[in-house]
Amino acid sequence: MRSRRQFLMAGSALLLAGCGFQLRGAPHLAYQKVYLSGNLDHDLDREVRTALTRDAGVTLVSRPDQADVVVYVSPLVKDKQILTLNAQGTVSQFTLLSRLRFRAADSSGEELLPPTDITISRLFNYNDVQILAKQYEEQLLYKDMRHDLVQQMLRRLAALKPKAAASP
Repeated sequence: MRSRRQFLMAGSALLLAGCGFQLRGAPHLAYQKVYLSGNLDHDLDREVRTALTRDAGVTLVSRPDQADVVVYVSPLVKDKQILTLNAQGTVSQFTLLSRLRFRAADSSGEELLPPTDITISRLFNYNDVQILAKQYEEQLLYKDMRHDLVQQMLRRLAALKPKAAASP
């Protein structure tokens, strides 16, 4: 009985490995030096810099002429819209929206990636009885959305192949 279970578990693992399933890892960028430009709030700036240096493995430089790619990031735009009202006329659900706009160019100013918008939304159930808990939950949702936006931006930047980095 025990050997049958081990055989089934080993067979399942082989099937999963054979189908090409692979967890999404950090994107690999085809360039090594990036200049980050934009007037970002502290949290977004830290998130983008960490993602570029730690996750993507690039070096951030202090001047645009030293970089293979210059990334221009606009400030994060947050919005909160009422989605539903309850029978008493108070809000019971919101839609939280976050939008990030960015573009990329090489050090000479040639556009590599046109201005790109990434928008993420989350549903947020609201309850007047739990005001403090719901405020904290909203902050966590915005933080998670910011992280998702930065990861999506990295994946789009990973598709870039600048001329300086393409030549050996």
